[in-house]
Amino acid sequence: MVTRVNRIEALVDAIAALRGWSNPESVSYQLRNPLLVHSFSKPGKNELDEDGRRIFKTSLAGYRACLFDLELKVKGESRAGIKKDDKLENLLRVYNIVEKLGQQQVVKFLKRALNTQDISVQTPLAWFLEEK
Repeated sequence: MVTRVNRIEALVDAIAALRGWSNPESVSYQLRNPLLVHSFSKPGKNELDEDGRRIFKTSLAGYRACLFDLELKVKGESRAGIKKDDKLENLLRVYNIVEKLGQQQVVKFLKRALNTQDISVQTPLAWFLEEK
C-alpha cells in the first residue's frame, strides 16, 4: 500500500497518541493541545495551565499550533536547538519523551502510519522533510 500521509503530520499524531489525545480524560485532550506544548511568549499573550502549557479554544487550533511547532523543530528553525541532522530520539526528548518505551511507541506508530520499517529512534529529522 502506498501511503500519502505527510511525515510531519504522522509524527504529530504519534506523539499525540502517546499523550492520550484520543482520551477525553487526558490532559492533552482537555487542553486541546496534542503535544502539550508550552508557551514561550510574553506573559498574558496565550492562555496557559498551571504548568505553562498552552490551552487552545479548539482541537483544530491546537493541532495547527503543534504542527507548526514540530515543523520548526524538524527544520532546525526553533529555539530548542534541534537541527535537521539530529536524531528522532533527540526531538522526542524536547517533548519530554525520555523513556525508551515511549520512544519505541512513537516509532511503532510511525512505522504503521507511514507503512515503512525504515524508521527508528536514530532516524535523522531531515527524513521527515523528504518527499514521499
